[in-house]
Amino acid sequence: MLTSDGLGHAQFLPLWRDAMFGADPKERARLTLELGRAIVREEKRVPTLLVAVVEGRDDPLVLMPLAEPPVRTEHGVRDGVTTRLATLGASEVYVLLAVRGGGATGVPSALLACWGEHIAGDEVCVMMPFRFGPEGLEEAEVLLAPDATATSFSRELSGLLGSRH
Repeated sequence: MLTSDGLGHAQFLPLWRDAMFGADPKERARLTLELGRAIVREEKRVPTLLVAVVEGRDDPLVLMPLAEPPVRTEHGVRDGVTTRLATLGASEVYVLLAVRGGGATGVPSALLACWGEHIAGDEVCVMMPFRFGPEGLEEAEVLLAPDATATSFSRELSGLLGSRH
């Protein structure tokens, strides 16, 4: 199982691409979360990144950094993303994002998540709580949502692949 532990973003990216090719949707979501971990560790920032899988291309992975998540309330961002995914003919999409929290201890915390959907309607969601404490980055265990459709990520992000395919 490929992890980003001990690797920087640039070192992890080629390994990530290779691993993504033969992976199933759950593993692709986990791998995308690992990419996010590498970015958080190295750059101390939380990226919003969209990964589209386009079958039939030499490089089926299309990475799109986003200024903000394509949630249902952000029509401009969402319309642009759904149009781009339809133009590409994407069969899968994964959105890497973070939700910031206050932290009961006063230390700011966040939830790094990767939510994804397949053109057939299947969804997946993996998450990992983390925070920057006094001794640096502290990460909790990566969790797979038992029912991705029951998450708030699904309510806000589902339908990105639309019905234009």
